Amino acid sequence: MEKKQIKKIGVNLLKLVISAGAIAWVLSKISFREVLHIFGQSAPGYLLLALLFFVLSKVLAAFRLNLLFRESGAHLSWWLNLKLYWMGMFYNLFLPGGIGGDGYKIYLVNKFRQNGLKKNFGAVVIDRVSGLVAIGLITITLYFFSAIQIPYGQWAWVGYFLVYGGFLLLLRLFFPLFLRIHLPLAGWSLALQLAQLLSALFILLAFHQQANLVDYLFLFFLSSIAAALPITIGGAGARELVFLYGSQQLGLAGDLSIALSFMFYLITAFASLWGIVWVFRPPFKEEGENNMETEKQA
Repeated sequence: MEKKQIKKIGVNLLKLVISAGAIAWVLSKISFREVLHIFGQSAPGYLLLALLFFVLSKVLAAFRLNLLFRESGAHLSWWLNLKLYWMGMFYNLFLPGGIGGDGYKIYLVNKFRQNGLKKNFGAVVIDRVSGLVAIGLITITLYFFSAIQIPYGQWAWVGYFLVYGGFLLLLRLFFPLFLRIHLPLAGWSLALQLAQLLSALFILLAFHQQANLVDYLFLFFLSSIAAALPITIGGAGARELVFLYGSQQLGLAGDLSIALSFMFYLITAFASLWGIVWVFRPPFKEEGENNMETEKQA
């Protein structure tokens, strides 16, 4: 076994240990029976709406990624890109120790469009970064509408300029190819994060929570930032830790916060599971040579 493979296995085992340890710690601090009780009393209609808005957010995310791929010279039809995106979701969540979904997308797009690994890598990186930018902007906005008070909170608006200015600087210095489309990227990112906000809101309504909704949503987006860090398996554990300690600091119900986190993860897993269809029916193999030529001329 090569050193690179051993290192990859070691890194993924470490992520697994961190995820398992974080979840075990969280469960030791809450009443899991109460979390199950919250699940059992949830309203299925609202949960269905939460699932639908989550799926919508991922469709919007796929359109955003396709915008980046097209800018890099890889012309994919919207349907081909959607299948590729969903397959990547499955790999990212269920097979994080093997070929990561992002890495596999980079490989496949380059193999069938031959526009360059570096460009595709840049597209995937900026796809992730633009999502974090939107999360940051929405988190700041939610703070102003919440009852949360933090030192110097009145200056939180400065974060708008720091977050978006940092994004533009990153593009200019390292990914100038995508600087021209920074506004459409921001638009798609904000739209999909708002869809996820509605998904989280409907989960809270399904749990019959009516008070402090903005505070819970603020905490939800903080946890999304933590989940994006590459230190756990699929964000599992990191999100729950933020919910646990954040709820304690903000005076929110810890059991309800963890229930929100777990339910969102279950919805993510359920939606991502369908990507297995495109594992056995590889997206590009369903595209004929004529379709490929048509896309290149689009």
